Amino acid sequence: MRMELSLLVLAAAQMSAVLGARILAVEPIGSRSHWQYMRSILDVLTARHQVTVITPLPTGDRENYTEIDASHVFPIYAEENAERMIEQFGSLIKMLPPMPERSHERDMCDAFFDHEPVKRLMRAENAGRYDVVVLEPFYSPCLSYLAHRLRVPEIYAIPSSMITPMEMLIFGTEPSPSYVPNLLYNGPVMDGFAQRLTNVAVHVYVKVVPWLTNVRMMYSEPKRYDVADVRHKPALVFINTHFITESPRPFPVNMIQIGGIHLKPRENLPEDILDFIEKSPHGVIYFTFGSVSSMSTLPNRIQQILIESFAQVPQRILWKYDGEIKNLSDNVMTRKWFPQRDVLLHPNVKLFISHGGISGVYEAVDAGVPVLGFPLFYDQPRNVGNLVNAEMALSLDLLTFNKNEFLKTIDKLINDKNYTKNAKVAAKRFKDRPMTPQDLVLYWTEYVIRHNGAQHLKSEALNLSWYQYILLDVIFVVIISFLVLVYLSYIVFNFIYLRFKMYSNVKIKSE
Repeated sequence: MRMELSLLVLAAAQMSAVLGARILAVEPIGSRSHWQYMRSILDVLTARHQVTVITPLPTGDRENYTEIDASHVFPIYAEENAERMIEQFGSLIKMLPPMPERSHERDMCDAFFDHEPVKRLMRAENAGRYDVVVLEPFYSPCLSYLAHRLRVPEIYAIPSSMITPMEMLIFGTEPSPSYVPNLLYNGPVMDGFAQRLTNVAVHVYVKVVPWLTNVRMMYSEPKRYDVADVRHKPALVFINTHFITESPRPFPVNMIQIGGIHLKPRENLPEDILDFIEKSPHGVIYFTFGSVSSMSTLPNRIQQILIESFAQVPQRILWKYDGEIKNLSDNVMTRKWFPQRDVLLHPNVKLFISHGGISGVYEAVDAGVPVLGFPLFYDQPRNVGNLVNAEMALSLDLLTFNKNEFLKTIDKLINDKNYTKNAKVAAKRFKDRPMTPQDLVLYWTEYVIRHNGAQHLKSEALNLSWYQYILLDVIFVVIISFLVLVYLSYIVFNFIYLRFKMYSNVKIKSE
């Protein structure tokens, strides 16, 4: 009994040690999807701690939560032309040019540290004011300087799968590209030599190009935040993944998967949408490209295919469309916004047509709804590819698909019950967790605070130089030792041979 009481007292003492901690967060990406992920993390922390966040998308202060507006520091991304996005970012070379003229990241870093509220934060008297910094590491080589100046640990919040070029820098180790696909590899698995060769080429390219860019910028235009030992040194990394939507791979102990943290409890649908869904005898298809791509900017050819195809399917269509559209059939409802999570959870929704954004992917998986993907760029081909690999989705190319192909794919996903069955299996596995993502965020953030940055979670590989990591020093010693041994053996055997030969000659002469 005394032992149990002591453990309760100790647990209560540890809990009180971090209650009311002061957390500073930075969200540098003015995108609704990125902000949704960060906001979901901060909502969890706000329940027990004081949170201050620097964001370009402020939503208003509330209890335990304060925002610093950075809308004129970081870019805000509104809905873009889908075709233009594919042209600009649809290939690796376009997304990551080999020799950019200058780093826009560094321009934003300069603007960030010249922002008056940030300058006030970094004054000497504020050192130790906060307990931890939580940030998205898109511009992390400079943003990490904030935690360095405040003398507190930092936690990364990555709204996608692990950013492959950062993995070695953050953890001191990385999985082999022979079987773990790069974030920018367009697929979930490598089935043969050509795929593995492509993945290795992508792996090398996305490591070398940013490194060369950073080195060139650092030496040509050195900045105050170019401090070698503060670059990519988080105590912990929260990544927006789950093994259902991610190929199996090794995870460092301080890489925590919180995929689906943005998922909220079901709410009632608006009456008009609910009535439209429930009066659909053949079910409903929900169609959206999220908050990034504007449907109204799709080429007329593509819009016409969609309009004609939807007129021929027996299902009703909920289409998130941000403008006026003509010649729609009666089975289509358009809105600038739908309560996507609640729509997908309705049992009469038979198919989700999506661009493959990770938030929508988790909503579809959690609801157990098959997916038709039109991936556009970045991690979307990989996200959709993982669902295709789970046999709950099919994928089409937005710029090349035709009406016949579109209708056949819709028919297959809805009428081949294996896709729905596999989607329900994925949903069951996705929900089967020992802890919710919210519990993981709260526990591990407080763990880092309780243990003063949790340095013991970091790999010893971070303390090794590159040649030590790949064992060049060990290989060198082994080879030299082997050569010395061979040489000594040669000397010994040569000596024995000469002695034996001399003895034989002497013996012959004596005879």
